[in-house]
Amino acid sequence: MNQITLGPDKQIYLICGNDVVMPGEITKTSTYKNARKDWLLPNPHDAGQDDRVGYILRMDPDGKLFHVIAGGLRNQVDLAFNAEDEMFTFDADMEWDVGQPWYRPTRINHIVPGGEYGWRWGTGKWPTYYADSLPSTLDLGLGSPTGMVSGHTLDWPKRFQQGMYAADWQNGRILLVDLIPVGATYRGEYELFLEGAPLNICDMDVGADGNLYFITGGRGSQSGLYRVTVDPSTEPTSTGPKFNRKLVATGEQERNQRKIYDSFQERVGNTSDREVWPALGSDDRWLRFSAMKVLERQPVQSWSEKVLDDDNPLRCGTGLIALCRSGVAQHQPQVFDALQRFDLPKLNLEQQLIMLRAYQLCFLRLGKPTEKQTQLAIEAIRPLFPGNNESVNHMAGELLVYLKMPGIIESSIPLLAEDSTQYQQLRMARMLMHLREGWTEDTKTAFLNWLLQSRRMTGGRQLNERLTDIRTDFYELLTEGDKSTHARLIEKIEQPIESGELTTSRPLVQQWKMEDLTKDISAVSSNRPDEDGLRALTAANCLKCHKVGNRGGQIGPDLTNVAKRFNASQILESIIEPSKEVDPKYSYSVYLLIDGTSVSGRPVGVTSKTLKLEINPFTQESIEINRDEIDESFPGKTSPMPSGLLDTLNKEEIKDLLAYLIRAAAQ
Repeated sequence: MNQITLGPDKQIYLICGNDVVMPGEITKTSTYKNARKDWLLPNPHDAGQDDRVGYILRMDPDGKLFHVIAGGLRNQVDLAFNAEDEMFTFDADMEWDVGQPWYRPTRINHIVPGGEYGWRWGTGKWPTYYADSLPSTLDLGLGSPTGMVSGHTLDWPKRFQQGMYAADWQNGRILLVDLIPVGATYRGEYELFLEGAPLNICDMDVGADGNLYFITGGRGSQSGLYRVTVDPSTEPTSTGPKFNRKLVATGEQERNQRKIYDSFQERVGNTSDREVWPALGSDDRWLRFSAMKVLERQPVQSWSEKVLDDDNPLRCGTGLIALCRSGVAQHQPQVFDALQRFDLPKLNLEQQLIMLRAYQLCFLRLGKPTEKQTQLAIEAIRPLFPGNNESVNHMAGELLVYLKMPGIIESSIPLLAEDSTQYQQLRMARMLMHLREGWTEDTKTAFLNWLLQSRRMTGGRQLNERLTDIRTDFYELLTEGDKSTHARLIEKIEQPIESGELTTSRPLVQQWKMEDLTKDISAVSSNRPDEDGLRALTAANCLKCHKVGNRGGQIGPDLTNVAKRFNASQILESIIEPSKEVDPKYSYSVYLLIDGTSVSGRPVGVTSKTLKLEINPFTQESIEINRDEIDESFPGKTSPMPSGLLDTLNKEEIKDLLAYLIRAAAQ
């Protein structure tokens, strides 16, 4: 157990991390129940207690009644309730997974009854687009979450009462997280509230005087108790986000409606399934999820036929997922037949993802497909793969591999090309290792060339281990004749990559400056193809650190909505001259040493004697310095983002990149 918190309902909430076994008897009557791995293609190299997910446990003051509220978390340390009594937690990441598609950054999660947040062991962590889980409220990248408090409990100016305060032990900082109402949930924005170098914050709370108190220490570092107060003579420099009154009012109505649905989860055998039925087709994902959970808590016979006969893709798809999770083997042919009514290519993206997840759960929970079902499922799913959407490629590709569609290997190989994101390449490569048959000389050669190319991938500690697993599995597919034919290529693959080797094979085009491109900015058109913009982002290494939509890494800030805040010229300038203006949230700290030298980096580890600093975000290269040799530290003015990222792109490719970012913000 990580923390204990008294809720506004006077119940006691226990925050349990992923290494705590969930009590079996309690979960039978809890809103979070029946959780499974639900991996269509489990990775044989994953190890560990994958059933030990983090969860939130509610207990009455007498310690007699227990209830698991939500789960699928990694190692959330604390939780807090906002002024509307909504629950939030600050969940930990697995930094070793950086650079891989199953990496989950530290995140703020809005916790609702029955909430499933998708953490599983190893490579089996659920992506955010699984319809039977809930997305994060705010992704914060690398860090080490500890304490959390709500600003409305502080006796501070109104601006500082609006959000949540989240402590990051690793980065020595407290973040002010603004929660902006969006439908039945919230989205988050944050700013740096307080930091030190190092300042290892273990926990924090609001004192009786209305001020913030926090304590530091841990792993041999210096412990101390601090109080943060307000200087009444100083005006706040932080303004916070602007709230749209109409959206706030609408959001309040939808959250109240969701709370009614949430309350139904603790009632069994009433008419609540009929009351939530319209919400199964809601455009609001959180309302759909709560409605789905209500169905799962009611007797299946009271609602299954209605789901099976519904022609609305959202209602039917969401209901079918509930039926897969609550039904029995006899429901398998009924669920499968209901799925066949929908022409997947004619559905929108959200509907496609829901239906693909329903197919997965139908086979995982209710029973493997018959030979006839296999052929029908292939015919239904084949038109989606390969496509332009990475999420659909993942889910459709896994289904087609599971169903052993003829030609699936040839269809997948193009998604291993260098213009695919590192995330997509790793997913496709891992997926293909489940196929022992169907490989041709051409596809074997193509995959070996990908293995050679993959050596340039960058990421956390486990990236090389995962790539080694893929190589090992692939070599087992090869005959002795194959190994002899490709001996020289295999030898190159096995050679360690040279230090400083380029992460891209593209040649230098020009060392671009703003004046070289200013005249071309006006020519950027949103009509440029998505695939060209994605290719340019990948070639410039942007997606190694930044996320755009569902693609890319999560080390730096999310660029999905960057064009809502900056115009094309400003975006271009931030890439060409990254250190001209550095957001303090992402700047490295500078450490002056007593010998007169200095180093800069991001703290990623601390002991009583040393400080470990990341000095390269691409490779996670780090150094250690002795803490007693530090004379002074302060925020740096140089961005960790390197310059020259556009120098392997031509003018048209740079326009493609900008157009893609502009279009992403408009969607």
